[in-house]
Parts: sequence; C-alpha cells; structure tokens
Amino acid sequence: LGQREQSRVLQALDCDQNPTSAHALLLRLGYWDGAMNPYPHRIGMTLAVPTANLPELADEERLDLTGLPAFAIDDEGNRDPDDALSLDGDRLWVHVADVAALVQPNGPADLEARARGATLYLPETGVPMLPEAAVDRMGLGLAEISPALSFGLRLDADGIATEIEIVPSWVRVRRLSYEEVDARLDEEPFRDLYALAERHRARRRANGAIFIDLPEVKMQVVDGRVHIKPLPRLRSRMLVAEAMVMAGEAAARFALERELPFPYTTQDVAETSERAPAGFAAMYALRRSLRPRQYSGRPSPHGGLGLDVYAQITSPLRRYLDLVAHQQLRAFLRGGEVLDAQAIIERVGAAEAAAMSVRRTERLSREHWTLVYLQQHPGWRGEGVLVEKRMPRSTVLIPALALEVRVKVAEGVAPDSVLPLRLTGVDLPERAVYFRVG
Repeated sequence: LGQREQSRVLQALDCDQNPTSAHALLLRLGYWDGAMNPYPHRIGMTLAVPTANLPELADEERLDLTGLPAFAIDDEGNRDPDDALSLDGDRLWVHVADVAALVQPNGPADLEARARGATLYLPETGVPMLPEAAVDRMGLGLAEISPALSFGLRLDADGIATEIEIVPSWVRVRRLSYEEVDARLDEEPFRDLYALAERHRARRRANGAIFIDLPEVKMQVVDGRVHIKPLPRLRSRMLVAEAMVMAGEAAARFALERELPFPYTTQDVAETSERAPAGFAAMYALRRSLRPRQYSGRPSPHGGLGLDVYAQITSPLRRYLDLVAHQQLRAFLRGGEVLDAQAIIERVGAAEAAAMSVRRTERLSREHWTLVYLQQHPGWRGEGVLVEKRMPRSTVLIPALALEVRVKVAEGVAPDSVLPLRLTGVDLPERAVYFRVG
C-alpha cells in the first residue's frame, strides 16, 4: 500500500522492495485477489465519509420557479443530482443544487471539502466530498420541491448569453435519464432546449472550440464482478453539456462585470488546423496536444471551449471550486462579505492539489478494474482502432473498453484501421495487458 519504504519480508524473499513487487507476491500467495484495489490507499486517499454537521436551511426569500417543469438529466442510477434545466419561453434556466446555503466558507464542512477537492468516484464505491446529508437535503429532485441557485439567460441571434440573472429559488424537479430524453427530443421543451444548445455550440465552434468525442464507458463492480458498458453517443448528452457550459460562462461574466473575485477555469490551446477531427486517430492526437485546464483567480480565455471567460459552477455537491463559486455568488447577492482575491487563490491551490490526487486515483483504479474485467473474461476477443503508429508497438484504442493499449501492428496498417484483437495476458501489479492482432 506504499506506507513504508522498506519491507523485511520482501528483503528476506529477495524481492524488489516496492509496491508492485509486494502486490505480485500477495497475489501469488492468494492473500489478495483482483478485488483488492490498492491505489486509493497507495495514493493516500481518505475513504471515510465526511462527518461534519450541516445547519438547517435558512428561511430566506427565494424565487418560486416551481411552476416551470424542471428536468435533472443524467445517467441511470446517478446518486447526486446537482443540476436541472427549465425553459420559460425563450429563457433558459439552469438550476443548481444550492449547497452554499448550508456550507459556509471556513466552516467544518467547507474545510473538509477543501481537503478532499472533489468527490471520489471509484467503480467499486464512491466517497463524497460533502456529508451525505448534503445530497439528501439538496440534491435536485430527491424531494418534491428543492432549493436551488438558478441561472437564467437568453441567447441572442449570435448565440451569446444575455439578460443574465442569478437567484436563489424553489424548483420542482423531475429526474430523467439521457436515454429517456433522447427519445423525446421531438417533444417540447426538449426540442427547443436542443435548438438552444446547437446555437450556442455553433458560436463556440466559430470561436475555435475543440470537439473531441472518444469512447467512454460506465464501469461498476458488483459482488466482485466488473461490469463495463459503453456509453452511447446521445444528442441529449450534448444538450445537457452545452447548457452547463452556458451557465458557467454566464456566471463568469456576471462575476467579471461586478469585479467579484472568482475561481475561473482557463485553458491555453495551441493553434491547430483541425479542431473537430472525424477519426479516432486524429482525435487521439489532438487530445495529446492539449494543455491541461487551469484554475485561477484571474479571468482568462478557455480556448478548448472557445470562450473568453468561463467558470465551473454546476457541480457544487462534488467539486470544491464549484462550491466556492456558489459561496461567492450567494454572498454577493445577499450583500454580505465576499472572499477576497487572495482567499480565492488559496482555495484554488488547495483544491486543485487535492483534486489531482482524486483524478489520479480514479484513473489508476479504472485501469485496475479494467484488467480485472479482462482476467474475468480470459477468452476476450474484440476490435481495436489504430490511433498512433509506432514501432515496435503501436497505440490501439479498444472502444468497447475505452482502453488504450500497445500492440504489435504490421507496418502497412494505416491509422484508423479496425483490428481484430485477442487477449493474451494480464499483469495486474504492473497494470499491463497484452493483446495480439488476429
């Protein structure tokens, strides 16, 4: 588990003294099996649920939007619904769980969330950033009427958000899956919501936004068995994602125009001729060329999204900097004391350091469980797509697993070629998997 630098047992057995060697030994002895995921422990993640107490929801004036149908659209089985959409004529409302109404800056729940950075999502479990009561009480659609912080806007003919309004509200939310909404895109209000999303997306495309659509999967571990399900490409996913981007841009502009210190999300993007490639190989190359997104107390363009200013604000239940943004907006709207620029910078640094560990843990855990899945299917055969040609081993993407592997490929095979693959071996401690073409 990476808790000590040396091991007398490994030394006595003449084994390398490192976590990988220890992992291999424990598997050989049968003391561990694939069900043991060592990476959260090895990285030092806290797996205990937060325990800070939350106050009662204050009695304050809220805009009554319960007369508008509101829809929380997410994957089936989602446990922390934190955003929903409404349409009032041509006015879009993005409702977000009003977590900052319960979690005050520097309170016990805030400090614990800052140390965690984000909710940890593992195939075998989830570890929330906030106490479970926050989801139970603030999750949209979990009660008949939910408190929200609602972001209202209209899009002009050029797809630019205007008439931006941010208000505490009451909403009546119905939860739907992406599949349900995709089957109803010819019905109102989903048809008009989709048209708004397309208009805003067209504006971002004209501004040089980058669009990459590589395969994704949903992975779960149930009673030791790994289940991997490819996520279908649905127009409803674009609808929701674009609405969240609209709300983030609107909130960032709202803060910028009022000189409100704010946690902005930025990204530098190198010049490239192809910002919406068609094939997997071009998408893979473009993704590799992208610089990581950054968080800053100073506004700067988000080149990947094609926006002059942007902030993430739609997931305060599971991302700490989203919660900070809500705390700032609520304090401003109430005429209270807001955090100064230095306090925002400190929170950005602390939260991003913690969130990096969360992302690394999630990535390594998904790799681990993908390999366990392949161990549980030793005769696995499937298709891969050549996305990067190198010798002696090229990079092949397996869409059904959202897995990139190194495979020996004949010299004459061109990028984007579909290759039949068969599994030949799995090395769980090394996180290595081996395939052959044919």
